[in-house]
Order: sequence, then structure tokens, then C-alpha cells
Amino acid sequence: MSDRKEKELKLQERDLFDPIKNYFEVQGFVCDGEVMDIDLYMERGEERAAVELKETLDFRAVQQAALRQKTVDTVYIGIFMPKNIYSHSFKDRLYLLKRLGIGLLGVSKRTGQVNVLSEPVVSGLASFRQRNRKKQAAEAEEFRKRTLKGNTGGVHGEKLMTGYREDALLVLATMLEWPDGISVRKIRELSGVTRATAILYDNHYCWFEHVSRGTYRISVEGRKAAEEYQEAIAALRE
Repeated sequence: MSDRKEKELKLQERDLFDPIKNYFEVQGFVCDGEVMDIDLYMERGEERAAVELKETLDFRAVQQAALRQKTVDTVYIGIFMPKNIYSHSFKDRLYLLKRLGIGLLGVSKRTGQVNVLSEPVVSGLASFRQRNRKKQAAEAEEFRKRTLKGNTGGVHGEKLMTGYREDALLVLATMLEWPDGISVRKIRELSGVTRATAILYDNHYCWFEHVSRGTYRISVEGRKAAEEYQEAIAALRE
């Protein structure tokens, strides 16, 4: 193991203190550690601020930082620069900090440089919703497409009855009466599913077989699915 890697492995929360303290002293703050159990407390005129030092950004860090907001004007969390800074999970944590108005500082293990990863300013929901209009529309569309609405929330590893699956089941049910094959145009007409062509072509569940140009029939897996989802198909056809 290289000396640099060995040094990084030995770094602890206390190693965040000096770089962050120096960072704020340059900005005119007077700083000290462990003031009434606050890792780093500082003042600049009438302004009071605090930094919670943690090796990583976890729930405990956010909880402690939120509690500091009861007594000081500005709160930061100080961590070592994460390797997953561009991951969805880290961005989700940043969103939470922005909603709470908690700042985030990242300290380089190699150089000790302090980077402001998030400012301690409360970000309103309106700005986030504006940036997530497509996802908002997709959620609403998926909800409207579901006829049965029988899924149980909080489950994992189970088959969900999505709007896509419901449409695929309607296509499947239509094809049951045509064991030798039926045209895509006829399937679309009888099932009422406008995206029937895409469902047959993608064959996401392996329920269909291509017979000839524009013609499909049900596969072995499709017949098993027709039995498995018999009740759902009956409810959808009603």
C-alpha cells in the first residue's frame, strides 16, 4: 500500500477540523472547537455559525446539523470529498440539504482544500419542481394509465401492475382467440391499445412470437401469463 493511501485510511473526523477552521478564519470568523458539543463553532460580528464534522454524509450527520439550526444562524456539514459525488444517491442527499438550508463542505484528503458542495440556503420546492416537470408528468401519466390500481406500496421484488403491463395483458387477451396468429392492425383494433405495435415488437415479457410480417401469436410464456393474470385480464376487459 502506498504512503498516500495509508495516510488517507487513517484520516478521521478530527482531520477535517483544521482545514475547515482555516477556511472560515480567512473569511473573518473567530472559531473554536467543541463549544457545547458543537464540533466547530464560529462568530463574525453578530453572525453565528456551526459545522458538524463527519467522515461521510449520512442521516446522523443531517440530523445533528438540523438540530444546530435551533441555536445558530448558519449550519454546515463538513465531510471528506466523496468518490460518488456525481451519483444519483449523493445528489438525492444534496437535495435534502438544500431543502433544509444546510451547507455542505468537502475536504480533499490529499490536499486539505475545502470545497463548498452546497450553500446553506433553503431552496424552495418551486425551483425543483420546475426542473423535474418531465418526471412529474410521467408520474401523473403512469397513474392515469393504470386501470386496476391494485399495487401494494413498500414491496420489493414483486411484479408491479404498471400501465404498460395492463396494456400488454389486453393485447394478450385479444390474441387468445387467434392461436395461429393475428395481424397487428386487428390486435390494435380489438384491444383498443394504441401502442400495441410497440408492445408486440419490444416483447418485453416474452409473451409474443413473430409469425410473419405484421402478424403475431402468443408464445408458451404468454399462455402461462394468461393463466397467471386471469383475474386481472377479466377486470381489465370489464
